Amino acid sequence: MTITKKEDEEFLIIIDFEDSFEILESIISFSVVCINLCTGIDESASLIFLEDSVYQAPDVAYGEGRYGGIPDNLLFLTVFGIKNGVLGNKYKITVKATTNLGNLIEEDIVLEVIECIDGYMQKQPSEKVSILMDFTNRLNNVDVRYDDTISTQSITVIRKSDGVDVTNSIVFGSALEGTEKVKVGVQGGSDNENYQMVNKIVSVAGYKYQIDALLSMDEK
Repeated sequence: MTITKKEDEEFLIIIDFEDSFEILESIISFSVVCINLCTGIDESASLIFLEDSVYQAPDVAYGEGRYGGIPDNLLFLTVFGIKNGVLGNKYKITVKATTNLGNLIEEDIVLEVIECIDGYMQKQPSEKVSILMDFTNRLNNVDVRYDDTISTQSITVIRKSDGVDVTNSIVFGSALEGTEKVKVGVQGGSDNENYQMVNKIVSVAGYKYQIDALLSMDEK
C-alpha cells in the first residue's frame, strides 16, 4: 500500500488486520517503525505519532471509542499519525501487531512526500470569482474522526513564473463555507500567467490538510 502526503500535512491513518485474524482474535499491542528509503535512517520519532485510545465523549451512535464503546487500537485495528517528511523522499512504515493468540501480524506501507495540484481553474484577468476548496473527504473519515471539522484556514497564492507571493493582490477574501469547505475570492492577475493557490487548514481535532489549485489567467 502507498500513501501520499504533502510536507505540512499531519493526519491519522488506520490499518485493518481483520481479514488476517481468526475468530475472537484481537490486538493486544502494536509498534510502528518508519525508515527513510533514501537514507536508510530510522525517522520514526519525527514522522510517526500516537494518540490516546479514546477520542471523545460517548456518542449516541458510536459509543466512547470508534465502534460502540470499544477503544481504538483494540480488536483488529491499529491507528497512528504521520507528519513532517522531506519533499521527494519515500519512507517505509512497518506496522507490527501482536494478538491475544500469540500471533505477530505485519503490514508495510510506502509513504511518499509529494507536491501536487489537486484542482484547476481558468479565468480572465478582469473577472472576480469565488473558488471552493472542499476538504470533506479528508475530514469525514468514518474510521478515524467521523465528526472532524475545520478550525482555521489560510490561503497563499504564488505566481508560477517567478515564485513570488502575490496573495494580497489576487485574493480579496477567504472564509469558511460551512464546516468542511473554504470559499476563496480571487481577482486580477496577468494574462497568460499561472498561479498556485495553496489552502491549508487545521482541523478541530488538530490535524493539518492542504489543497493546491492551479489558477490560469487567459484573456479571451
